[in-house]
Amino acid sequence: MKPYNFVPILGAKTYIKSPDVKSGKLRISIEVVTPVHIFSGYYNENGNMVYKEFVKYNGKYIIPGSSLKGCVRTIAESVSRSCISTSQNLYKIGKNVRDRNDCIICDMFGSLGKKSRLRFADLELVKNNGVDIINIPTFYGPRPENENYYAADGKFKGIKFYSHGDENIIEKGTMPCEFVMPGSIFEGNVFYEDLDDNQLDLLCFSLGLGGDIYLKLGYGKPAYYGSVKMRSIDDKIDASKRASRYGMNDNDVAKNVKRLKELLSWDKRHTKSVWRTVNNQRGY
Repeated sequence: MKPYNFVPILGAKTYIKSPDVKSGKLRISIEVVTPVHIFSGYYNENGNMVYKEFVKYNGKYIIPGSSLKGCVRTIAESVSRSCISTSQNLYKIGKNVRDRNDCIICDMFGSLGKKSRLRFADLELVKNNGVDIINIPTFYGPRPENENYYAADGKFKGIKFYSHGDENIIEKGTMPCEFVMPGSIFEGNVFYEDLDDNQLDLLCFSLGLGGDIYLKLGYGKPAYYGSVKMRSIDDKIDASKRASRYGMNDNDVAKNVKRLKELLSWDKRHTKSVWRTVNNQRGY
């Protein structure tokens, strides 16, 4: 058993957009559920220990909007007929060479030569429930050659998502990183421009505003770090209702929505780690 699983790729389809479009702002909060680390690119010292710093702006802890946008885009791609931006082998990813970046995701999030209709502002820490240095395992870069990623036909099984797990099973290692601890809350804005109702529903679902999926942000996802709960604040568009109804008019999309909910539901989190000890080393 691995701490991850897959949502099948649906394949690309040209998106026919409704002329009835909306623009506005979603104000959201992010509650830290298991420790979160987003590397600033800088190191700091604590006595004899050198650790990776959490990203800050003017001395305040933040979650960069770009970090959240990447996470939300991946979720949105998994539950829509997107062309999926990738540098991987087209056959293995299941992408058609005739895909023209005119899918629902390219229209919302942008693509080469196409402006994004979404702007994710940085989220500021508004409730600090503690910051700590945790020694976590060392992780390696993606290995697309891993046979676990492929189905019998040689194509990717789908888009990979890591499982949630209880805080008491987070894996430890030797790499010190600065973490924002559970119970802390960040707040910020997501601005949208000219989205139709279906796209706005997809955005709300992918942000986890229906409450049935938790997102994973930052470093250490395979070791159960980075689980966060999303909420809408000052909700003027009934974001929870929009998230809940997304995909109901397309059976294939609805199947992927159900699959993703199974993988990212907090109720389905691991209560025992699936990591194993082999030759005195922890791994999965």
